[in-house]
Amino acid sequence: MAAALTPERKKIILIGVGLILALLLVKQLVLKKSVPEGIQIPVAVHHVVAPPKHASPHAKPVIHIDPSLPAALRTALRSHPVVVAVLYASHAPGDPDALKAARAGAHSAHAGFAVLDVSKEKIAQAIALKLPGTGDPSVLVVRRPGKITVLLPGVVDSDVVAEAVHNAR
Repeated sequence: MAAALTPERKKIILIGVGLILALLLVKQLVLKKSVPEGIQIPVAVHHVVAPPKHASPHAKPVIHIDPSLPAALRTALRSHPVVVAVLYASHAPGDPDALKAARAGAHSAHAGFAVLDVSKEKIAQAIALKLPGTGDPSVLVVRRPGKITVLLPGVVDSDVVAEAVHNAR
């Protein structure tokens, strides 16, 4: 048996369909989720900074020097890549002549110069560790970072010292 559509049932159906349509319309218009069209991501711009053409006059290169060397020799090596070092004893006869000749040879070769007085305990120990059995007077030609390139025992002429410096470079 089919249910007959009475006018009362027709009103209920029409009201129900109207409510459903009204809810769908509200859902579409009012409760519509807002979807962004697209999130704009800014493009990162990297500016390349060119290095300065001229190095800063305050920036000095790092100089590595052997810390086991005597202080006078380390100081001279900070200023000069090649140094003439004289081993001498302050009260030994003949040592001042070796000192003068070595200083003149270093000056003519444009090298640094260091005096190492082996009568002082600290200097004598440092030299004994580097060059065991070396006596005074002796002339050393030392290149950074502390490599002894030439050892000239005894009193040496200034020209010989200058030639040794030239060969050490």
